[in-house]
Amino acid sequence: MPSCATFNRNDSAAKVGDLSLSAKDAQKLAAADNDAATGDRLRVELTKWIRVTVFEASTGTPAPETALTPAGLDARLSQAILSMAGDQAKATYELGVGGSPVLCLAAITAASPEDANTALATINSGMPFADAARQFSTDTVIAADGGIVKGPDGSECLDPTTVNTAAVTALQGVPVGQPIVANLGTFSAVLMMRPYDELSPESQSLIATATVSQDQLDEMVSGSDIYVDPRYGRWDPETGTVVTLTS
Repeated sequence: MPSCATFNRNDSAAKVGDLSLSAKDAQKLAAADNDAATGDRLRVELTKWIRVTVFEASTGTPAPETALTPAGLDARLSQAILSMAGDQAKATYELGVGGSPVLCLAAITAASPEDANTALATINSGMPFADAARQFSTDTVIAADGGIVKGPDGSECLDPTTVNTAAVTALQGVPVGQPIVANLGTFSAVLMMRPYDELSPESQSLIATATVSQDQLDEMVSGSDIYVDPRYGRWDPETGTVVTLTS
C-alpha cells in the first residue's frame, strides 16, 4: 500500500500523522500520463494526496490497495466527501426542485398531452420508467438512454439554471421519484426527478460536495498534523495547499 506505508521523513514527500507518501510515489503521481514531473504539478498532487488522506482518516476509510494515480486520487476524494456528507447528501437532493443543488431528471417526450398521459398511465400500472421511455419517447436520444436527461458533457445531473424553466416550474413541490405530465410549450412530457439511489456514485458525490461546505473541509485540513519535505515546498495552512518555500 504505497500511500499508507510509514517511512523515515527523509524518504517522504509528505506525511499526514503517521501516514506517508514516499518521494518515489510523489514523482509517479506528478509524472502521470508521461508528463514531466514539474514542481507545480508535484505540489498540486501533494495537496490532493494530503486532503484525501485527511478526509479518509476522518471517516475511518482505509486507503485502497491500488496503485496511486491522479484519477484514483480524484475518485478517493469524491468518495471521502460522500462518506462525510452521509445521509445529508440524500436529504438535500430529496428537497427536490428549489432545494437540490442539481436536477437529475428523467423524461418521456410526447407529441401531445394525451400521449404523455398514456405513458404516465403505463408507468403507474407498473412499467419501469426506463422501459416506458424506450417505448413512448419521441426523442430518440432520451429513449435510448432510458429516459435519462443528460447534459452536453454526458452528465446525468444538471445545473438548475440550464433546465427549461417550464420543466422546473412543473416540478416545483413534486416529490423525488414521482412522475408527472407537464406542458413544455411545443411538446408535452412525463417528467421525474430521479430517485437518489439510482444516481451514479459520481453524481452522488457531486451532491455531497455541495452539501459539505468548503469551510468545513478546510477546517479539517488546517487542524491536521501535516509535513511536507522542503524539497517540494511547504504546507500553507491558510490556503490548505502545498506552496513553494518562497510563497
